[in-house]
Amino acid sequence: MAKYLDYGFTGRTAIVTGAGTGIGRSCAEELAKGGAKVALFGRRLDKLKETAAECRRYTPDVLAVACDVSNEIAVYNGVKQVTNAFGGVDILINNAGVESDLKPGQTFRDLFEQQPPEEYLRFFRIHAMGHYLMCLAVLPSMKEKHFGRVVNITSVCGVDGQYSSPAYVSSKGAAITQTKAFASKYAPDNIIFNSISPGMVNTPMKKDSTQEEFDYVASVTPIGRVAEPIDIARVAMFFAQENLFVCGQNLIVDGAAHI
Repeated sequence: MAKYLDYGFTGRTAIVTGAGTGIGRSCAEELAKGGAKVALFGRRLDKLKETAAECRRYTPDVLAVACDVSNEIAVYNGVKQVTNAFGGVDILINNAGVESDLKPGQTFRDLFEQQPPEEYLRFFRIHAMGHYLMCLAVLPSMKEKHFGRVVNITSVCGVDGQYSSPAYVSSKGAAITQTKAFASKYAPDNIIFNSISPGMVNTPMKKDSTQEEFDYVASVTPIGRVAEPIDIARVAMFFAQENLFVCGQNLIVDGAAHI
């Protein structure tokens, strides 16, 4: 069996947003396995507590923080709580995300002409502004330490504009280019920004997807299956490592479906 890779997480403090389920939960557990102090951000405290219990199998330093990343005050207070508890922030994984709830028989294509402006903006508040607010909140701590690793979870939909609504794909595209802007600005401070664009991942967010959709994606993916959260988390761990000379990149993680 492959051994766990030591990416230099011991003693580091990490924040993971959207940590209650799916990719966020898997990232938090991997960081905990590596010896990091882990702060879990999310809107559902009950789910965060479930993740916290799993993380405490590997580290005693776990903090669950109820936080809406699109709320500036909530973000500021949440990060302050983490810095007070753990003395600063070294790693940020911006994973919080949303997807439209579909009615029976409805597809994302139906939302092109049916998505109200407020619903459209909700995607930008979480996927783009949420990343922005979280980054601004942790930057003072990272600049003081002259160290930071930020991993933004986006989507392959933000690269090719397919498979979802205009609000979803454009907000994910904004998150990708915003990552590059932060990377060019803060790399001299040893604060490294990268993003990951997953394809379809088997998470609770895909609750409206049919088995036929899962089967189709698996059939057009050369690796032959849909991704699991751990597949994305392992790439996030690579980008969060201490010794890294990769900056400002967006990596598509979809089993070669978009070659």
